[in-house]
Amino acid sequence: MGGDVRVKVPALKRYGRMAELAAVHAATHQGFPSEEVAELSQAIKEALLLLLDPELPDGSISVDFQSKAGIVTIEAQLNGRECKPIPHSRIDQFETTAGKLVDSWKLDPDECRLWLQKSAKGVR
Repeated sequence: MGGDVRVKVPALKRYGRMAELAAVHAATHQGFPSEEVAELSQAIKEALLLLLDPELPDGSISVDFQSKAGIVTIEAQLNGRECKPIPHSRIDQFETTAGKLVDSWKLDPDECRLWLQKSAKGVR
């Protein structure tokens, strides 16, 4: 059983909890063990820190969740404003902290878009 969910919130850090809750729900729904649910929640926090620019708080961020067969795929993108280049230091920070929490990730820095994928170990 799978499903798709979209969370669209103002591009402010304080609204990130809504995206975290959606990630937790999607992972729990797919039977992820609690440790992997926590890892996905942390990866979402780090993803928002990567994409959100504290100097440009306008616009919104859309986070799409697709869950199916023990896999959660996430696409996050800033909307409604020009995408300012993401500093390499933030990309390195994301890779160090969140890169190991998910199975794969891909960043399109020109579009301020990030994809994450995590599968539950042992779930089919």
